[in-house]
Amino acid sequence: MAVTTPLSSSKSVKAKVLLTSLFFSKKLSPRQKRLDQYLRDNWGVSAKDISWYEKALRHKSVVGSGKYEHADCNERLELLGDSVLDTVITEYLFKRYPENNEGELTKIRARIVNRQTLGTVGKASGLHEVIEARIGSEDSMDKIVGNALEAWLGAIYIDRGFQVVKTSIDNFLLPRYIDIQQIIEQAFDFKSKLIEWTQQRKLTLIFDTSNAPNEDNLFVCSIIVNQELIARGKERSKKKAEQIAAREACSNLTI
Repeated sequence: MAVTTPLSSSKSVKAKVLLTSLFFSKKLSPRQKRLDQYLRDNWGVSAKDISWYEKALRHKSVVGSGKYEHADCNERLELLGDSVLDTVITEYLFKRYPENNEGELTKIRARIVNRQTLGTVGKASGLHEVIEARIGSEDSMDKIVGNALEAWLGAIYIDRGFQVVKTSIDNFLLPRYIDIQQIIEQAFDFKSKLIEWTQQRKLTLIFDTSNAPNEDNLFVCSIIVNQELIARGKERSKKKAEQIAAREACSNLTI
């Protein structure tokens, strides 16, 4: 009588898993196969239930016409994905930028998860190519794509759990599609903010930046608005000294 060894048993299990995978993959429709491949290639996730991802891409403009009920659109998944994305991004920023306070982290997060950024990410990742929506919908394409991206993340969460969607955001969404350093620079570009504010009010603005006296490798920036000294900043680079001074000026002028 033949005896099954642990090794042959292991091979048998792997063979069964492979056969099961092939069996279910054959049952997928062409669209489902496309979504499954897109999910693997762009998000590093293997679907357990592909129907969640179909729903995530179904805009409300295509439901209620007989083929789909309202519950078949992506709005509920969008709500879930919005919360998941907020949580993952908040944790990422909390760990990555320990020197920033709560207000600063909130400002950075808001720029990452806003509709414009999510719409851009959705297009960059190719999500817009697989969305179901009627042309001429009252929603803009950026909004449709941004909402679908949140719903897509909600689908990953429901299908595979929090750790999988977190890994997908950390390893795919953030490094591939979002330049956080650029977002931070834009969020805290106090110099541009001050320039815009003074231009709108037709005020004169001077950034007087020079080497700090008696201090090597330091720059000092004095900000003068309408011939009045408003703020000073000191740093090791000219750019940083101007930003520090501009930040102080914005605070003093309550901009």
